[in-house]
Amino acid sequence: FAPSSNNLIVSSWDSGLRLYDADKSILRLEANSEAALLDCCFKDESVAFTGGSDGSVIRYDLNSGAQDTVGLHDDVVVSTEFSQITGQLVTSSLDKKLLFWDTHTRSVNPNHTFMLDSVVVSLSVCGMYILVTVENDVYWYDMRNLTASIKAKDSPLRHHIRCLCASAEWNGYAAGSMDGTVALKYFDHKVDNDMGLVLIYISMSPKIKRWNIQFSSHK
Repeated sequence: FAPSSNNLIVSSWDSGLRLYDADKSILRLEANSEAALLDCCFKDESVAFTGGSDGSVIRYDLNSGAQDTVGLHDDVVVSTEFSQITGQLVTSSLDKKLLFWDTHTRSVNPNHTFMLDSVVVSLSVCGMYILVTVENDVYWYDMRNLTASIKAKDSPLRHHIRCLCASAEWNGYAAGSMDGTVALKYFDHKVDNDMGLVLIYISMSPKIKRWNIQFSSHK
């Protein structure tokens, strides 16, 4: 969703980016690309970004539909997130890189590249922090010091995480895994420096068709 409205952007494998007015249930804009679009994000109400299967990172003017290339990864782009505080676009790819783009300039070169040992399938920016998921683990980084990461302890998900979203207050995150399980993790910075106070673990069995909810917390 957009930063200050109920406008919604959707990227698709059919190479289209679509802007919807969720309040009125109407399609406001449809823009086509040359590659499948695996992720998208807003910069503001009039600008959005996408990541493509050809490694391209594209900027869209949501008023006119015009687009230009921000830059390129060496492989498929799988996640895009914009930081309102730093003005940077953060992208991850199958090339195992996190790239940071200064959106105030028109340079096609990232202003910072961070190499990883594994592919980051999903990431979420919250303030000066970045949450990234590798398989079924979640790590968070301070964008002011990317050399060090802290691994979120006791990951509740047994299968690979496909989607990750930090809370706006930076007090937790929601994660969804390949088996349909959703986990909510809350941070308590007074306990063990940063880790969770309450965990809500939700799964739905296709056989018994009922919700299974488990709770746990630090002692």
